Amino acid sequence: MSNATQPQNVQQMKPIIFLDIDDVLCVHRTFNTRQVLAALAGDETVDADEVWQQIFHPAARENLRALDEEFNPIYVISSSWTLHLDPQQLRETFQQTGIGFVADNLHQVPFTPRDEDSYRLVEIDAWLDTYLAPTLSQAYATSYLIIDDVVSGQSLLGSHLEDRTVFCDAWTGFTYPKLVTARKILRGEMN
Repeated sequence: MSNATQPQNVQQMKPIIFLDIDDVLCVHRTFNTRQVLAALAGDETVDADEVWQQIFHPAARENLRALDEEFNPIYVISSSWTLHLDPQQLRETFQQTGIGFVADNLHQVPFTPRDEDSYRLVEIDAWLDTYLAPTLSQAYATSYLIIDDVVSGQSLLGSHLEDRTVFCDAWTGFTYPKLVTARKILRGEMN
């Protein structure tokens, strides 16, 4: 194997995490994308420090950090937040909220294709078909995991992607038991 292809192969070995935001990281009943956009714009009607401290649940952030430290994944955002924030705004949000590792490891195509009428199964399948399909002929050179919630991810239930999905509960987020499930899925795929 030449050195020129080695970085690409190393990149392919990293798992991909399709990450939803609402009810996975953002479980706060008052803070949402409106407050994030206002904080990013420097709008003085919102307390930016409070937004950055409270928008994402601390335990969900720490559980995602633990998963990141163990598997060093690449992230693709599969969330309604992508209808409101562009990639740079999401990167800044991740940096401001203490999960800069997500911003630092976003895929070069960081969002699943999404519109007002799409649903998660179609969005993730479209992304996989476009960006992962070339590696599928290499016996799943890249593993992947979906972290979603039972509401926005309901199309994943009973689908061919269900076994690769961690379903978070509404208003609860990415809890420690969900982290355990995520680890099992990724360890199973990488063996």
